Order: sequence, then C-alpha cells, then structure tokens
Amino acid sequence: MTVTLSKGQKVDLTKKNPNLNNVIVGIGWDVNQNSRGYSFDLDASAFLLNSFNKVNNEDDFIFYNNPNGGQGTIIHSGDNKTGVGSGDDEQIKINLGLVPSNIEKIAFTITINDAKERNQNFGQISNSYIRIIDADTSEVILRYDLGRDFSIETAIVVAELYRYNNEWKFNAVGSGFQGGLAALCNMFGIEVEEEQSNNSYPSAPVYSQNPIVHTRYDQNQGYNPQTLDNNQQIYNSQLSNGNQQSEITCPYCHSTQVTAGKKGFGVGKAIVGGLLLGPVGLLGGLIGSKNIEFLCINCNKRWSASNNINSAQWLREQSNNAKNIVNRYLDNDFVEALVAGSALVAMADGVIEYSERERLINYFKTSQEMKHIDTNMVLSKFDCYTQKLQRDFMMGKAELLRIIAKMRTKLDAARFVVRLCCTIGLADGEFSNIEKQVIGEICKELNLNTSEFVY
Repeated sequence: MTVTLSKGQKVDLTKKNPNLNNVIVGIGWDVNQNSRGYSFDLDASAFLLNSFNKVNNEDDFIFYNNPNGGQGTIIHSGDNKTGVGSGDDEQIKINLGLVPSNIEKIAFTITINDAKERNQNFGQISNSYIRIIDADTSEVILRYDLGRDFSIETAIVVAELYRYNNEWKFNAVGSGFQGGLAALCNMFGIEVEEEQSNNSYPSAPVYSQNPIVHTRYDQNQGYNPQTLDNNQQIYNSQLSNGNQQSEITCPYCHSTQVTAGKKGFGVGKAIVGGLLLGPVGLLGGLIGSKNIEFLCINCNKRWSASNNINSAQWLREQSNNAKNIVNRYLDNDFVEALVAGSALVAMADGVIEYSERERLINYFKTSQEMKHIDTNMVLSKFDCYTQKLQRDFMMGKAELLRIIAKMRTKLDAARFVVRLCCTIGLADGEFSNIEKQVIGEICKELNLNTSEFVY
C-alpha cells in the first residue's frame, strides 16, 4: 500500500521495509497549459551530502552530465527535455545498502533550465511529485505531491533520504528557492562560475575545495513560518509595557481566528490574531507587506491589506513593534542570540531542514528591521553553530545557551529571540515536541515563562 505524505512529514523507509534495498526515485511534473512562450526544460538532480549538508567532491552532484555517483550506487536516468507524457519524467536509481558511509543524506531537487532568460518559474508548473519505488517488486512505497504552493521559485528541494540509527528515512521537504541551480549549488557547497549562474547546469561544475564553512567573526560586522497545526498554538505575548498587542479581526464576521500568507504562496502560513507570533513579525520579513492575504477560519472569507484599512494599520503596528525592538537592542550580542537560538531549534531533532535554514536567512534578507545586517555573516554563523552541535551536541548547546543568556536582562529582546526560534521550529510545518522542549530550555535561560509562547 502506497503511503501518501504531506509537506514536512518524515517516514521510516528501510525500518518499515526491511527487505528494501534497490529503489527508484521517480520525479514528475506538468507544465500548465496556459503557459506561453519558450518551451520548459526541467531537470531533476540529487546532491549527495555529508553530515554538514555539503557535498564532498564533484562526484556528489548527480545530474544528466554526471549521472553516476556514490561509487556507482546512485544512477540518474538522463535528461528529459520536454516532460511530456504520463509517468515519471526523470528517475534516479539507488542501491541503499551500498551507498558509501560518508554520504549521510541525498537531497532530490528540480530546477528550471534557463528560467531567468525565459521568464519561467514554478508558478507555471503543476502536478509535481516524487515517489519511491521498490525496484525489485515495482511496488510504489510512498508518494509526495508538492501541490501548488509555488510561484516565483525557480528551484525546489523536493525531498531527501537521510540516515537515522543505521536506517534510511524519507523527508518530504518541498522548499522552493529563487536563483535556480546556482542557489542550490551555493547552499550545498558548490561554487558555480558567474557566467553559469543563470539556472542552467554547467557541463563541468566548479566545486569548492572546502565546502564546510569555518569563518572568522568580525566584531565590527553585524550580522519566513509554515502551516501551523491546530494543535500547535503559539501565544500572543505581552510587550514589556504590559499592553496586549492589538489583534487582527475578520472584517466580515469579526472573528480573530485568522490565518495569513503572502499572495501567490497560498494562505495558512501562520496563525495571527490571538495566536500571532508577536513582534518578530507576521511571516517574518513579510510583516508590513501589502502582499499579505488573510483568510478567516470562521467564515472562510479572504481579504488583503491593500484593500482593508484595519488590516493595513495592524500590519504597520506589528512592523513598528519589531523595528522599535531591533533599533533599541541591535548589536552583535542580540544578533548572535537570534542565530544561536535558531540553530538550537533547527538541530533539535538532529536534522537540519532546508526550510529552517532558509527561514532564518529570508527573515534577515527581507525584513525592514534587519535590512542593515550582513546576511552572509548570519549564514556563516548559523553554519558554524550547527556544526558545533553536530560535533558535540551537549557542549555545543551549553555554548549557545550562554550566548542566548546575554539577553536575560533585556526583556523585549529576550522575547524577540524566543519568537524567532518559534518560527524556525514551525518552518518545516511541524512544531515537534523536541523543538518545544528546546524552546523551553531557551526560555529557562532567559527567565521567561515557556507557556507565554507555546503549550
């Protein structure tokens, strides 16, 4: 029986199927019929990653010009330039039992070739999916349909296989990126030459000789959430002056049970109103944006900030709250605490999700209050912290908690840190119990009540 997964779900693969050895990873997609102009050429590929989420060498980037990897245990079927027809558009065959031990994770991706030049994106693609097939029996073991949650993205990390307790697990990732192939290569430790960073695959990619990030922290430099389950509620905390933040209400039925998302990305990205994430912002850096679309859970009506005065005013209030706190406390200690807390939550379950990493970077890139912060420094610091946790989790956690504790006497800043940590926990669509436990440890270090943020 085929298991159907949703975004963010993880499932044991070999533990539940002990005889599973040879698998086929099938990836498919359709181009929307109303898409005009150039023909589409999508490419599936796989990045073979070490424990630091980086490739080790040039053999670990599997695509049509480098179809074999992992000492012959991972084989790409070749390029399908049209994607026409039913069934899988491209396939990758894997012998799970013989994958070299230095490969901890296999990330499966889809990119659009020459997307920038052709003005193409995943908003013009539908019915994208990935499935795992037992190559020996032809049984479809699991399937993940990506849905229609993409618009301007030109690259997607579809899913990943990763080792856990000597078994293989599957994670339905579904994270979209702008920047096409180059964005994925940069994330996985591959340097793409400038003239080739246009979303097309290089015939001979240039790989970083030192993909693991170790950076010197310059003291003169400073440095969005997913579906919130109904059972995963986050409290609207009070500001230090004791005033409760204003709630957003539905203009039709006046309910405060409202969700929100950015136009083109769908709704349901975060609960607002009484369950707002606080001044860290609605959808992180999207706070204050007129491209926010609201949905009332009670009456199912939709509206946007651009056509509702009260909603627009509410967004401005939340944006101002965030800016005031950042302007008041912004220094290296504050930013390091934000990144340290995010790293702790991201590593809570032992696996760094792309969505968690990207949530942090997108927040610093897009939020007005953080626009002067060097996002490269944020990324380097985040990678440095997560590597410490991977090498020795207890020692690394103790060090990061000491960094966070510097905010203990700054109440608003401390709450800001916790709220950002909550958004990181929610980034993969599942605020797990172990992530909540880490939030509790951070709150304890900051002398805050955990129930103010989660329960």
